This record gives sequence, C-alpha cells and structure tokens, in this order.
Amino acid sequence: MTVCGVVAEYNPFHAGHAHHLAETRRALGEDTAIVCAMSGNFVQRGDLAVMEKYRRAEAAVQCGADLMLETPLSACLWSASGFAFGAVALLDALGCVTHLSFGAERADLALLRRAADLSRAEGAPADALRQALAAGLPYAAAMQQAVAAADPEAGALLASPNNTLAVEYLCALDTLDSSMQPLAILRAGSAHDSEIPADGLPSASYLRKLLTQGRLEECRPLMPQASFGVLSRAIAADEAPVTRHAVDQAILAHLRRLTPADLARYCGNDGLENRLWTAIRDNTDFNAICAAAQTRRYPLARVRRALMRAWLDLPTSVPPAADYVRVLAVGARGRDVLRRMKNTCALPVIVKPVTERTLPDAIQPALARDALADDLYALAYPAPSLRVGGGRFRKTPFCLP
Repeated sequence: MTVCGVVAEYNPFHAGHAHHLAETRRALGEDTAIVCAMSGNFVQRGDLAVMEKYRRAEAAVQCGADLMLETPLSACLWSASGFAFGAVALLDALGCVTHLSFGAERADLALLRRAADLSRAEGAPADALRQALAAGLPYAAAMQQAVAAADPEAGALLASPNNTLAVEYLCALDTLDSSMQPLAILRAGSAHDSEIPADGLPSASYLRKLLTQGRLEECRPLMPQASFGVLSRAIAADEAPVTRHAVDQAILAHLRRLTPADLARYCGNDGLENRLWTAIRDNTDFNAICAAAQTRRYPLARVRRALMRAWLDLPTSVPPAADYVRVLAVGARGRDVLRRMKNTCALPVIVKPVTERTLPDAIQPALARDALADDLYALAYPAPSLRVGGGRFRKTPFCLP
C-alpha cells in the first residue's frame, strides 16, 4: 500500500484542501491512503481553531483523507521549522508512511531542495544568516536574505509562505533521515491569508472571516458539501465558530500574573519578554497587546504564539516531537493503516481515551498538558453549557462507515 502523509490544519477544510488531496492521489494512484498530521485545537498562527479538532478531522475524512492524527501541541505553536519538524516526525514515527505531500506556490522539488540545502549550510550562508539576525531581521526574513545571497532563485522561493513550509518539510526529512519521499503539489486558489477566493478555491482565513461575521451560507460554494455539512452541524450545536475573542479576558487575567522572567520561558531571552510584559500591563485585549509588542524583529505570528504558549503554560523547552499518537478520525483505508501501525509505529497510539491510563508514567505529563489545553479551548465555545472541562475524555474518533 502507498501511504502518503500530509501536514494540515484544515481550519476549516475547504475546496483548496480537497484539490490537494485529489492531486496527491492523481500523482501516486487512486488507492493511496492519505494520513494527515493535523493541528489540534490551537493553530500555528497563534490562535484557537475555528472548530474543534474532532469535528475538523471528521470533515477531512468525509472529504478524502483516510486517517487523521493530531500534531503535537508544542509543534502547533512553534515557528515554521518546529511546526514542520513536529508534524513530519509524527508521520515518520508511524513506520509505514511512504511519501510526504505538500503544497507549494512553486512545486519545483529540485529548486525547493536547493533552498533547503542552503538553509542548513555552514560557511557563507550561515554567516549571512547571523549577520541578518544581528541587524534585527526576524528569522524568516533573515533566512530568505541569506539563501538569496547564495542562490537568488532559491531565495525568492522563501517569500511565499507555503514554499517556506515546503522547504522546512524537506529539512525535517533530512534531519530525521526519513525514507518518506517528498511530493510537491502546485498550490491552487487564493494566496495565503487572502480574502478574495480565486477560481472557487478560498483561503482558510477568508472562510474564518465569513464565519465570524455570521455569513455561513457564503461558505457553501467554497467548501466540499460534506465539510460544509460538518461545519453547519457544529454551528447549529453552538460548538462553532470558536473565536479567541471569547477568552480574551481569561488570557489577560493569566498573563498579568507573569513577570518578564516568567514570559521568557515561553518566548526566549532576546528582549521580547520585556516588550510583552509592558504590553500586557498597558493594554486590555489580546490584539492590542500584540500590536504593542510586535516589531520588525518580533513579527506578529511570533508574538501571538508566545502569548498563547504563556496562557497554556507551554514553555519552549517542550520539544515539538510527539510523545504519542492520537487518532482523531478514521476512514476505510485508514483502518488498514492502523492495523499496519501495530507492527511499525514507534509511539503509543491512542484511539480511545481509556488507553491513556495504560501509558507509561513518562508520557503522563504530556497527556495532562494537552488535556489542560483542550479544557481552556472549551472556554471559547459559543454555548456556555459546553465550556466544562474533561471533554477530551468523552470524545472518540469519527469512523467513516
């Protein structure tokens, strides 16, 4: 069996995501099993997912994915390199994934590899990176400048977010010495964070904007029917849309307790902790704190992730690699993959919550940390009755008949 891994957030699953899965099967064969490492209730931009993770996983399986697994929480709130490494390491640990498919604005695998090699190179590229960082550039911009100095065409790739992630996936494969074969798929539709759908293929941020404005019906033509159905049912049950604004005061109440030294555990010791501390004292909501703290050196996404890590008590010392595998949804071919994983997976696999009690003591702190994050996420549900804790232990994977 060809088993292809995909790293995703599906926040929410839309027509562009369906296009990527279809193109992956077109390249590898219609019988290919697609296993997705998907962000859970918190996403890489430093925010809460618009819909709970089991619902999003259900939508993906209804629309072509075969097995949905949760990307480690720490990886979900890391920069592109940690996000990519955590997700790819999870897929590699399954021991049966043969390929890794990802979207890119320029799906030229040879060129992407050139950029990846230069981003890891010693000598002149490393020196250029250090100089750019010393000049106050954020890491992503510094890396682009360093790569471009050695190879302008490869450096130009890093101006596009999906190309950047593609390069990080290749770096993760190299670091892990993984046998997974990369497959670059040309990204179609609207640009990342664009609000204008292109060819009926929207960006997820555009859909989230529609949802937070109560414009659900406008999402219908931009999503597969099954995904729209899952979303509609979640909204009808007052489970979605989930917005960070609903927990702004809860976040602020926690952040006001922290000192700069406390904050450094979540963002490092390069001065951001002091800017965060001042912004937290001087402002009264999350967006205003971010606006006050961000600079060219400390871009918005990094600030948002640092604040979210502080609220969740998730220090940067927690590595992005997984301690276990959590199954969120299963399709027909996914069952075959799960059976194979019994003999190949290097990590404990959690399908039902009761399994957690049997796992080694060394894994229990990670389980407790992740359970807390889900309980804090629940505070943002539209329906107050759903804001109780312990929901993680009442949920089991969606299984496609």
